[in-house]
Amino acid sequence: MHPLTPLRGPSLAALAAARIRDAIITGELALGEALSEDRLASALGISRTPVREALTALQMQGLITTQPQRGSFVFDPTEEEMAELCEFRLVVETRAMWLSHARDRIRLVEELEAAQARMDAAIAAGDRIGWAAADAALHEAFLTNCGNQFLVQAYQLISGRISAVRTRLLGPPDNQSRSVEEHREIIRAVAGGQLMQAETILAAHVMQMRPRYRTIVLAPRLAAEAGRAGGPRVRRAR
Repeated sequence: MHPLTPLRGPSLAALAAARIRDAIITGELALGEALSEDRLASALGISRTPVREALTALQMQGLITTQPQRGSFVFDPTEEEMAELCEFRLVVETRAMWLSHARDRIRLVEELEAAQARMDAAIAAGDRIGWAAADAALHEAFLTNCGNQFLVQAYQLISGRISAVRTRLLGPPDNQSRSVEEHREIIRAVAGGQLMQAETILAAHVMQMRPRYRTIVLAPRLAAEAGRAGGPRVRRAR
């Protein structure tokens, strides 16, 4: 585990949760990594109590899993779970797109274009974390402008997991180009009121997360496990 910046402040549990959440999203903490309350407390410069409270809060966000007799771990989705996550995104983001376009098209387009501009700048600077943050902002623009608090609350339940996976799927320049062009096509369609076309592009874009996760995250892991075992191993769905 990478060293974490010590915390100071009145709400240590909230600060600890935010810092650990950030470490999961940026990749400082690996998917499936075991989390020790003692090590986290030492790294953050606080006692175990706020760390324990922070882990409980992050478990409610789905970023932490607790296994009896084993302890706490960073979430580590199977391919089947990724498929369900993509389906959830598909339903929520596409519906939010329609609502936000109907309620404030001008503001929506402005925020989409601003997020795309930040993404372009991050890619040019080789800033992978900035790219991922701008990517998240672009998709979240549909929710922040949809005018439906329950859609927003539902999306917030999985936004951390989406961001964490997104960071790990940042690929080579050709993948960057495809992602950027898809975003631009979505923005053009939304700005032009071609929402059926925008929904089709957005749906395909969102559903690509599953095969990319399989290729970038799961396949190398399975290959490494097979190499250590001297033969093929199949990761079983949980």
